Amino acid sequence: MKINFFSIVILLSFTMLVGSCGKTGKGKTGDGKPAVTLKTQQLNDKSTFKLSNGERCTIVADATIDYPVSTWNNMAVDSLQRLFAAYVLESGDSLSLQDAMRQVVANSMHQYDFMDEPMDENETEEVDEFSTLTYATSTRITPIYNKNGVVTFERVDVVKKNSKVTSVTHRYYSFDVETQTFIDVNRLFRDDAVADVCQLLKQQLLKQNNVTGNEQLNDLGYFNVENITVSRNFYFEDNGVTWSYLPNELAVEAVGEPKITIPYGELGDFLCDNSIIERLN
Repeated sequence: MKINFFSIVILLSFTMLVGSCGKTGKGKTGDGKPAVTLKTQQLNDKSTFKLSNGERCTIVADATIDYPVSTWNNMAVDSLQRLFAAYVLESGDSLSLQDAMRQVVANSMHQYDFMDEPMDENETEEVDEFSTLTYATSTRITPIYNKNGVVTFERVDVVKKNSKVTSVTHRYYSFDVETQTFIDVNRLFRDDAVADVCQLLKQQLLKQNNVTGNEQLNDLGYFNVENITVSRNFYFEDNGVTWSYLPNELAVEAVGEPKITIPYGELGDFLCDNSIIERLN
C-alpha cells in the first residue's frame, strides 16, 4: 500500500509540473521585466536663410530618441536596432543606427529646402537676433509599452512657426522582442476577420462620441468613417489595443488625432494563430 501511495503522489506531482510548464509557455513572458532597456540620444541642428523677399528665417530641428540597447533575455539586439532604424527612424537599410538618428534631424531641416540658400556664415551671428521668421521641428521617440516581450515606440513630431504649434503627429511602432520582428496587423488578426474589427472600430467611435450615426459624426468633423481601416498605427495598453489616426485621416484637422480603443476581450474571436494579443491579455 505504501508503494502504491507514493507512486500516486509522484504521478500527481509530475502531472502538475507538466501542466504548470505548459501554462508558462503560453503565458506572458519576462515576468514583468521591461522587454528592452534603452539609451537616449539627443541631437539638434540650426540654419539661417534669407528669403527672396529679404525676410530672414531661422530653422531649428532637434530630436530626443530612446533606442533599444539590450533585451530582457539578453538576446543580441542588432536585428531589433535595424528594425527600429527602418520603421521608427524611417531610414534606409544602408545606414547605421547612429547615422539613422542623425538623419532624423537632417530630414527635418531638408523639409525647408524649397526656401532660399543658407546665408553666409559671416552673417549668421548677426542675423540670429533679428530673425523675423522661425520654424522649429521637434521629434520625441519613447517607449509607451515595454513588457511581455513586446515594445511599442511612440514618435511625436511637432512643428512650430514663431513659437506657435502648426502641426503635431503621433505614430506608433511595435516590435516582438522575442522574434525581433515588426508587429503588423497580420500578427494580430486573421485576414478574414479584419472587416469585423473595422466594424468594432466604427461602433466604438460612435460610442466614444455619444452619437448613434455617421451623420452626427460628420457634424463633429469626422469624414470617411464608412471606410475606416485597421491601420498599423496602433499601440498596446494593459486592457486593449488603441488605434490612432493622423490629422485629416479620419477627421478634419481641428478634431486632431482621433484614438479608438478596443478592449482585448472584444477581440478574442478575431485573433490569428499565435496572435501577439494572446501574450498580452
